[in-house]
Amino acid sequence: MRLTVTVSDDKKQKVLEMAKKNFEEKHRGVFIEIEPLPREILEQRLQSGSAPDLIEWDGSSIGGLLDHGIILELNNLLEDGSFDLLDFYPSVLQATKDQGRIGSIPVMAEATGVFYNKALFDQAGIAYPKENWTWDEFVKKARMLNRYDVDGEVIRYGAYLVPRLLPVEPLVWSNGGAFLSKDGMKAAGYLDSAETVEAIQRYLEMYHPLEVTPFEDVGKDTWFSCFVHHKMAMYYDANWTIKPMGEEQRETFGVVMPPRMGEEPLRNIVQVYGYCISAQCQDVQLAWAFLQELASPHTEPGREWAKHNLVVSRTAAEISGQQSDPLYSPFLKSLENARQSAFDLSSMKLWRFWNNDVFQEWIFRESRINVEERLGRIARQYDEILHT
Repeated sequence: MRLTVTVSDDKKQKVLEMAKKNFEEKHRGVFIEIEPLPREILEQRLQSGSAPDLIEWDGSSIGGLLDHGIILELNNLLEDGSFDLLDFYPSVLQATKDQGRIGSIPVMAEATGVFYNKALFDQAGIAYPKENWTWDEFVKKARMLNRYDVDGEVIRYGAYLVPRLLPVEPLVWSNGGAFLSKDGMKAAGYLDSAETVEAIQRYLEMYHPLEVTPFEDVGKDTWFSCFVHHKMAMYYDANWTIKPMGEEQRETFGVVMPPRMGEEPLRNIVQVYGYCISAQCQDVQLAWAFLQELASPHTEPGREWAKHNLVVSRTAAEISGQQSDPLYSPFLKSLENARQSAFDLSSMKLWRFWNNDVFQEWIFRESRINVEERLGRIARQYDEILHT
C-alpha cells in the first residue's frame, strides 16, 4: 500500500520524514511517498485528477476547497476521538471549518507581535510596552528611541516595520476597517473605506516623513543582526522571530501583541498550516491513520512541529513548553480571538491586485501618493474579476 503526501519546504519535510519512518515501522507493507510540490504544480495535479492522498494546507479558504471537491470533509472521521477539537485554539479551529464542515487538521500557526529590546528601553528610561497599547503610544516610543548622528542621519531606529501587508491587517481591523468583507467576496467599501485608508496611511508615515523605521536593512546586516546588535529598538513581525534567538538574546527581548490603531479591540492575525485528505484518495482510513501520526501532540512527529512554529493546541503548548515561555505565551493567548487574513479568505485572489510588491512601491516612493484612489481602484478590479 502506498500513500502520497505533499511538502513545500525543508522544515516540513523533516517532520514528514520522521512521521514516515515511524508509520512504516508500525504498518509493515505501507510506503509513504513524500512529494515536494510547488503550489502551482499541486494545483495542476488537482485539476488533472492525479492529486496526492494528503495535501499540505497553507490556510487558504477551506470552504472553497470543500465546495470544489478538492478535499474531503473530516467530520465523520473525527468521531473516533483521535483529535479533541476543543483542545485547538479557537482561531485555529475556525480556520479549518466552513459552515460546520472541517477540512483540515492543523499542525502549526503563525501570529504577529512587537518584539522590544529591554536594554534600549532601560537606557532611555522608557516604560516597556504593555498589552492593549495604542498606535500613538507605539509611534511615541519609536520616536523617542530614534538616535541620530551630528548630521541628523538616523543611526538607530526606534522601530522596524516589515514592508509587507500581513502586519498591517490587525491595525486596520482595530481602526474599524477591513481589506475584504467577512466572506471574502467584496472589496469595495472595505479595502477603500475611510478606516482602512487611514490605517494604511499611518503605517506608511512611519517610513516617510517620520523616518522611525528603515525601508531596507540597516547596513549590510540582516534584520536579525540589526535587532540583536541594537540597531533598532522594536521589531514588528511574526513569532518566527523567536526561533533564531539564543538563550542570552531571549532574556534581552520582550514581546507584546500589536497596538490598537483605533477604538476596536485588537484581534491578531493568524496563519494556520495543516494537512487535508484529498477527495481523490483511494484509502481514506490509511490516510487518516497517517494524519494522526503526523499531527497528534502525543506522537513524536506531532511534537516536532513546536520546534518550527507556534503550536495549535493547548496540549501541544503544555508539552512543548511554549505555554510557559514568556516570548511564546503572548502569541498563544492571542489565538483565542485571532482572525485569518483577507488573503487566506480569498484563497490569494486578492493577492493578484494587492500584494507586497505594490505595497513596497508605495513605501519606496517618498512623495505622497493618493492611497484612497489606489485602494479604490484595486477594490473595483477585485470585485469585477471575482464576479465575472
